[in-house]
Amino acid sequence: MILFDESETLLLGATLATVCAPGCVIYLNGYVGSGKSVFCKGFLNELGHIGHVNSPTYTLIESYTLARWYVFHCDFYRLNSSEDLECMGIRDYFDGRAICLIEWPKKGMGMLPTEDISVTINYHEHKESRQVIIESFSNLGHSMLDALLVYWKLDT
Repeated sequence: MILFDESETLLLGATLATVCAPGCVIYLNGYVGSGKSVFCKGFLNELGHIGHVNSPTYTLIESYTLARWYVFHCDFYRLNSSEDLECMGIRDYFDGRAICLIEWPKKGMGMLPTEDISVTINYHEHKESRQVIIESFSNLGHSMLDALLVYWKLDT
């Protein structure tokens, strides 16, 4: 799919949030500045977060305790090695209750669970728009993606 502006990226994040389930793991791929954190902002706002959404580029993980949800927003861009995640106790974040949004997941390979959903956001037509590819990799991911497609068609 093609997204033409930031508001559509926010909407896509919000739409995926409406069909997510506790314990889901979502990988976010794309170049610096492609819209991964904007997507996360839409996602978190839809789940009830009010206020600024910090990109966890320097902190690696931002946690959000919402009325019905626990969400961990991770950004592993600055990670030196995936073994650093073991020292942080990364496995504790994947407890089957929290939603995990993970930017730059390739930097943590070997320490991260398989994603339920993968969202890849690429620049399209000279950085004016974005091409988004969404894939599912589990039964949970398949059902989320099916529901997302239904909701997205209704909203757009």
